[in-house]
Amino acid sequence: MLVEKRLGLEEANRVIAAVIEAAKERGSQLAVAIVDQHGDLIAGCRMDGRPYRFMKAAWRKAYSAAAFDMDTSGIIQFWDRQQSEGHRGPSDWNDSMLTTLPGGYAIIYDGKMVGGIAVAGGGGGEGRGDWDYVAIGLQALGEGFTHAESMFRYTPEYDA
Repeated sequence: MLVEKRLGLEEANRVIAAVIEAAKERGSQLAVAIVDQHGDLIAGCRMDGRPYRFMKAAWRKAYSAAAFDMDTSGIIQFWDRQQSEGHRGPSDWNDSMLTTLPGGYAIIYDGKMVGGIAVAGGGGGEGRGDWDYVAIGLQALGEGFTHAESMFRYTPEYDA
């Protein structure tokens, strides 16, 4: 039997709480999304006053990071290589949820891809960008959690 590890609601709630607290302290309004390793939404939230499109953007970023097993910064680099070879864009990837928007982390724990987290609408500025907030979310997950800047490769684990 294949053994899977994934983010759960407890971890997702820690991410949301930390990101929202930091956003309030810094005067930002944003959205945050947490997905499992398949890109399915575990939890997300959009702060009051932030249009819904930011929630969708956060979900798409987290989904893309999980689907590609790499942060969206890595997807941007991947796309640049693809474009130089004549590909037309993410629409060629046959999945309307995929995006090259920055601000999504592919989350790794114990050598396994366990999900994705993303933020949209941070607004930029010192300490207020999407990357700043997603890093806060990763920190809230605790010790042992990292992210994959380039495509993460792992060996499947099976029960004995």
